[in-house]
Amino acid sequence: MKAIIFNSGLGRRMEHLTENCHKSMVTLKNGESIFERQIRLLSEAGIKEFVITTGPFEEQLISVTQKDAFKNLKFHFVRNSVYDKTNYIYSFYLARHLIDDDFLMLHGDLVFDRDIVEYIIKSPYPSTCMINKALPLPEKDFKGRIIDGRLREVSINIFDDDCFTFQPFYKLDLATVTSWIKRIEDFIENRNITGVYAENALNEITESLNIVPISYEDHFLEEIDNVDDYHRVRDGIELFDYRQQTVLEGEDGLTDALKKNSINKPLVVIDKFLMESRLAKLLSKELSPVFFTDFSPNPTYEQVIGALSALKENNCDALISIGGGSSIDVAKAVKYYYSMDGEKNLFNGKPRFINFKHFAIPTTAGTGSESTHFSVIYYNREKQSLTQDMLLPDVAVLLPDFLKTLPINQKKATLLDALCQATEAIWAAASTKEAKGYAKEAITIILENLDAYIAGDEGCNGAIMRAANLAGKAINITTTTAAHALSYKITSLFNIPHGAAVALCMIPVWKFYNGYAKSSSAEKFAIDKEALLASYGAKSLDEAYNIFSDICHRLDMNRTIECSDEVFTEICDNVNTDRLSNFPIPLSRADIEKIYQSFIKTK
Repeated sequence: MKAIIFNSGLGRRMEHLTENCHKSMVTLKNGESIFERQIRLLSEAGIKEFVITTGPFEEQLISVTQKDAFKNLKFHFVRNSVYDKTNYIYSFYLARHLIDDDFLMLHGDLVFDRDIVEYIIKSPYPSTCMINKALPLPEKDFKGRIIDGRLREVSINIFDDDCFTFQPFYKLDLATVTSWIKRIEDFIENRNITGVYAENALNEITESLNIVPISYEDHFLEEIDNVDDYHRVRDGIELFDYRQQTVLEGEDGLTDALKKNSINKPLVVIDKFLMESRLAKLLSKELSPVFFTDFSPNPTYEQVIGALSALKENNCDALISIGGGSSIDVAKAVKYYYSMDGEKNLFNGKPRFINFKHFAIPTTAGTGSESTHFSVIYYNREKQSLTQDMLLPDVAVLLPDFLKTLPINQKKATLLDALCQATEAIWAAASTKEAKGYAKEAITIILENLDAYIAGDEGCNGAIMRAANLAGKAINITTTTAAHALSYKITSLFNIPHGAAVALCMIPVWKFYNGYAKSSSAEKFAIDKEALLASYGAKSLDEAYNIFSDICHRLDMNRTIECSDEVFTEICDNVNTDRLSNFPIPLSRADIEKIYQSFIKTK
């Protein structure tokens, strides 16, 4: 099966976005162009040969296909020199000599999720089109008329009860696409094609074809026609990409994925003490890895640049990170800076999407960093937060055996970090229904397995690792809130593990939240309350709070910190304002001081 992408349009309605680039070259939030995304997702689903029709800015499309990531693919370019006078029916006509197989056929302005490609390819019907009965009929876009379970008409100007929202993404067997081309030849050679679409030709022969519609209701499939579409689509596809990250369990899944992606020489960012681990030895046996261990628990910009240099000097073909949050953060930052080669100071550059796989393998069950698009590094001793969609690792690999040797205090701290993240994801100002779903599942798993996990029951390791991953997925959508915002200086000044510091702050923060939420009539607090109670199996907010507080007590995480008045002021002055603003309740300076005073005593 091959693919044909029609990319010969002008994109007049895109205004300034297409002044100097092709419509399909506008970028999404991850820095990837629409066209590159289409090629990437189609090729990952097994499509290896492409027919691309072109019009304006042809050279931009060609340059995308010349990237290393696509070197094993075959491309045919068909230029429509009268693109400004014809619709894509003429481009189809010009490409007809290349139609010699079953085809996926789509327009170059379509943005879709990864899973939809496999969905349409695996459809049991040889010829298939895409409709969505759940959406209202669009005024100015294609609708499909469906009669007796088959496509009968595609048009902008149909609005009957048997018409549904339609997107020009087809799977067609060779016989069907050949019939369509023959009718297109008749249109081009014998008729006036002004204002005519390829679907006008299709409509004349649908009675003799068997194109069966399938629904894309559970998928993302949108076209970008104008600036408003662009902003809506680039925001909408983001959540689908987060949701569809590949999460594997076990070494077999990892080795299979590495083989599938033809990876042979990855840069492996790994904690030094893990160099003797079974996984490191397995990678050395199966591949030709380049190991990078020269980074600290709080990785610096210079260390990231060292890893980036190792990757480029050795012509590595992928990234693998193994360890805690630090190793994963380094690998994410390497990918962030990879495309900025030549910048004198990489903090001043702008990252561009690169199709370079990152496999993240956590050895703890806490931050869920393997499923987030954030990275933290330090520059001149100051914390720098990187946030970009492409930082989300392509594959997360969960290997529960790593938890067997985790020190008990680290097990406690990381477990609490996951529990706090999931809880914060529920009440975060940026929370969504999807995030609450991940958070609820994470909290439920943690509560069911917590005591056995801490007691050393290795049978719980897999469940706890999945829970931490789910908490990471939740916080990836929402980001953290007040408990995390208040915790960072506690960790750095008093050398308290991150998860323990977050839990210390969480207790008074949650108490503050309950007092406000119980007196508020806002719908958000009612929705969040319902989710919190369901997650903790509680009948009231106070009961849910008590469950959390009791866990902290049983894990011996309650403590009192002593410091000077000057240090206390420093702590209050250095609260992370971004995370604080995601808390649904505004916190004044007095509120912050009161929260800290619940566990900090000044001398």
